[in-house]
Amino acid sequence: MTTEKRFSDFLAESFAVLRRELPHAYEEMCRRLAPRAVAITVDDDTVCLRFERAAALTVIAHQRPALSVRTTRAAILALVDAQSTLLEAVLAEQLQLRGHPDDVLGFYDGLMAYLHGAVRAPSFPQLLQSYRLNSGAPREEAI
Repeated sequence: MTTEKRFSDFLAESFAVLRRELPHAYEEMCRRLAPRAVAITVDDDTVCLRFERAAALTVIAHQRPALSVRTTRAAILALVDAQSTLLEAVLAEQLQLRGHPDDVLGFYDGLMAYLHGAVRAPSFPQLLQSYRLNSGAPREEAI
């Protein structure tokens, strides 16, 4: 019996993979997201992160985020599988972004840096497969 893998666990593991295997992509993601706190909620799992230009991010608990993102597992997997764009997900109300327009643009730039690194990280397909299998999502051969 497998336990469901939370998005926050997957995200933490994916950041570690990106930092280890493609540090320049990790640094670019952090640079584009800095100096913001971002709250990301996927289904009922919320993680709050603070990004710094020095390629560091920390999980935070008691800070008001500059940007809030709310979505679902299905929408995340559709983005990763290139079945949907960020704009399409927002327009379909599958992904909600709340924040100042500059922060929304910074999030978009950071997300693109993350995804561009993820598709090049050798360990990411296995990590994504594990998330997919342990989240009840259908199997896909995406990345």
